[in-house]
Amino acid sequence: MNLSVITATRQRPAQLVHCLEQFRRQSFGQVSCEHIVVSDGPDRVARHLAERYAARYFELSEARGHAGAFAKDLGIREAAGEYVCFWDDDNLFEPHALTTIFAAVHGADLGVVRVRHRLRKNVGIITIPRWWSGTPGFGDIDTMCVAVRRTLALKEPWGNEVPPPGTDYRWLKRLGTHNPRVRYVPIVIGMHL
Repeated sequence: MNLSVITATRQRPAQLVHCLEQFRRQSFGQVSCEHIVVSDGPDRVARHLAERYAARYFELSEARGHAGAFAKDLGIREAAGEYVCFWDDDNLFEPHALTTIFAAVHGADLGVVRVRHRLRKNVGIITIPRWWSGTPGFGDIDTMCVAVRRTLALKEPWGNEVPPPGTDYRWLKRLGTHNPRVRYVPIVIGMHL
């Protein structure tokens, strides 16, 4: 298995169906992928939807919150892929998203691509990263932009932060302390909503 796509969710069936459909419509090329759905707490509907779309399903025994940090950690632990990436259930992905992000990370520890992002309602839509210096900039990176070698992701759990865990920037900064080999491919793969 090359790539595990992890979707953390919590009682959002309409968004989850949309995400599962987007995964189904991907151009996989030579990339072998699995889709893992992890519910932040028990959710019979999410379990049913994951099974219907042949995604692997896991759930936390109770809701933990924190932007899905603990659900993402469970997904990383259960992943079969050499690399992991994260698809939030409310984002939009181009049909080439998985092949592009895999091309960025293959042979590296961290692959970075670009996405369109609405940072704040008044600002409009920008493309992030706006520029790439080799390290993630605050407000200029989102986990939707990255894929990570699973062994590296396991070194820095999302839920290992105080104050509240879960921010993309802080997690990526912690990954950077391990001096990962990073590859940047400046192709837009989707839209963060």
